[in-house]
This record gives sequence, structure tokens and C-alpha cells, in this order.
Amino acid sequence: MSGPLWAILSGVTYGVFQIINRRGVARMDIYRATFILLFVSAVVMIGASVFMEDLNDLFNAPLHAILYFALAGFLHFFLGWTFFSESQKRAGAARTGALVGATPLFAAAIAWLFLNEALSEITLLGIGLVLAGVYLVARG
Repeated sequence: MSGPLWAILSGVTYGVFQIINRRGVARMDIYRATFILLFVSAVVMIGASVFMEDLNDLFNAPLHAILYFALAGFLHFFLGWTFFSESQKRAGAARTGALVGATPLFAAAIAWLFLNEALSEITLLGIGLVLAGVYLVARG
């Protein structure tokens, strides 16, 4: 499958997830919802990894790489999805989904600050366009 088709599939499944998650968190404690989301995701990921990948790399990975991965998982999944679900509960799936578009700003700033990654003019232009869209949605 081509790259654009994968991107379309990603967008469609993300939208479906937004709807399902919004209905799930409507009358549920956010921490319980996050735990269920993480548990189901972990089961699916472990199953997919066992059946599709060679796990030798996992057992040979350096300890610092595993620790970084665990920290990223904690920040993204526990904190990020908890805040995301709370936002969906309060603002709705459509608005939250659009506002998540601000992610490139934070990713680029963190990559620039901590990884010394260069931000080209085209990257900055793209981030500016995304933020303009986020601003229009937030106003709206």
C-alpha cells in the first residue's frame, strides 16, 4: 500500500477512535478509561509483536534505550491519553481532534531544544499553517 493510502487509513481510524473513545469516557472516570485503553493497547501490541516481529532485538536492547522508551510511554500514554480523554469529555471529540493539531509545534520545539534538530523554513511554514488552522477551530 502506498504512503498516502496509509495516511488516509490512519486518519480514518483516528477519527473512528475519537468517536469510540468519546462515548467511552462520557460517563466514566478518566483514570479508569486510561487504564482500560492502555491495557487493551498493550494486549494488542504484545500479540502483534509476538506474531509479526523478531523479538531478538528487544532482548538485546541496551538498558538506557528501554528506559527512554518506558519514559516516553509513560508521558505519551498515561499523561497524554489521560489529558486527551478529559479534553474529549469536556470539549467533544471533534474539537479535541482538531486541537491535537498543535502537536507539531511542541514536537518541533522539543526536538530543537533537546535534540538540536534544525527547523527549516518549510518546516516552520508548515507548523504555522497548522497552528492557523488550530486557531480557527479554537475560535469556533
